[in-house]
This record gives sequence, C-alpha cells and structure tokens, in this order.
Amino acid sequence: MIFKTMYKKLLLILMISLSVFSTTSEALMPPKFSKDLIKITDWFQGKYQNQSQVRRDTTAQAAFAYVVPIWENLVTDAIWMYEEITDDKQVIISQRIYRFADVNAFQWEAVIYELTDMERYAGEWQKPEPFEGFDPEADLNGLAECTIIFNKKGDNKYAGATIRKECKYGKKNAFYVTSSIEIYEEKVIRADRGFEHDHTQLWGPAAEQKGFEFKKIDQKLVDAKAKAAADKEAEKAKARQKALQKKEAAKAKAEAKKAAKSNK
Repeated sequence: MIFKTMYKKLLLILMISLSVFSTTSEALMPPKFSKDLIKITDWFQGKYQNQSQVRRDTTAQAAFAYVVPIWENLVTDAIWMYEEITDDKQVIISQRIYRFADVNAFQWEAVIYELTDMERYAGEWQKPEPFEGFDPEADLNGLAECTIIFNKKGDNKYAGATIRKECKYGKKNAFYVTSSIEIYEEKVIRADRGFEHDHTQLWGPAAEQKGFEFKKIDQKLVDAKAKAAADKEAEKAKARQKALQKKEAAKAKAEAKKAAKSNK
C-alpha cells in the first residue's frame, strides 16, 4: 500500500515536471513564420541604389537604401527590420523600423514603428547588431494606422500599401501620408505621398510615378571592381617604382663613370 502511494506521488511529480518543461520549451522556441513572410523579409534586406532610374529620369533624386534585420535573437512573433534611405551625400531621407508578421495565408503586414530621436541612429545598419539593447515592446511606438498590407503578385513580387488615410508617419505638414512598397528579389520600389485634408497631394511622386526604384547592389561585383581597381593601382605603383629605380641606377652609373674619368 505504501509502495503504491509513493508510486502515485512520483508519477504525479514526473507528470508536473514534464508539463513545466514542455511549457518552458514552447515559450523559448522561436515562432514559426510562413514561407512567404520569410521570403519577403529575405528579399527586402540588402543595399540598394537607384542609378538606373536617375540616368533615365533627370527629375529623380539619387538615393541609396539600406535594409537590415534587427533583434534576430529575440523570441518574438514577428520579424523586425530597419530601413534607412539617404541621398548621394549620405544625408538622411527616411528612417523606419518595420515589424513584419503573417496576417493570414494570403496576406502579410509591416507595421511602421517610431523611435524617439531616430536621427541619432543614422548609420545604425552598419553595426553587427543594430539597436542592440533596445526592447521593441518598451522603446518603440507602433503606428497601427500606418500598417502596410502585402499581397503576393505572381511568383516574383509582393506589393504592399497602407490602407487607411490616418497615417501621420513622415509628416512634412501633411494631414495624412500613404506609403507603398513593391518587393522583388533584386529590387524595391518605394513611394511615400503626403496629402491635405481635402486629399490634395502636397509632396511625393505624382500618381503616375512609382517613387524610388531601387536596385539591389551586387556586393560581390562591387568588391570585385574594388579589387580590380586596387590591383591596377598596385601595378601602376610597381611600374613607377621600377622606373624610378631604373632612373636612379642610370644616374648612379653616370656619376660613377664621371668619377672614374676625374680620377684618370
């Protein structure tokens, strides 16, 4: 009887322990994201420039965009990303933090978040762990009214746009702002537009224009070109050094010959 009672107690303790372990393990496991959400965020991250757009459209502003994942080790139900857009002199045009998440099997969202004194973090994308030490739940201000809803367009495009006329992100004296993003594997098209109370557009690309047409920078190609340029410069330096040595040798030979004549 005593053995039976002890057995029941041990069994109960084991069951409780397993339950606690299972709950803890589930809490620590990263959430599962859809394949499309992973693809959207994988495609989105990278370094971009719009040189091709500027060459064919003289009214387009030259710009660069940098998109990096942030808080990758944080257990969260979303994928966080930081986007920074600058002009060709590296002056900030736009900074955003996005919270990407699944909406349903056919839609995905990116909520825009603000951070106090955002301009202080210009160039944050260059750090190994951008915004390290920040808590997105405590340090950021989410703008639900600025949520960008993405839909899949074929196999090579995700198109997203704000759906309300209440977004105040971007400001510039506008009553509300609209934002649209088209994400491809090798390019991103971004457009923000500001409107008055009566829906008159105040700033941003015209309705028939796309906005920034960014193409992903091929870093391997950039590195290869830089290496080729460095190698070429090294060859030039080597040739200059060789010519200098030859000149100095000829000068020394001439001086030696002159000295020999003087000693006769």
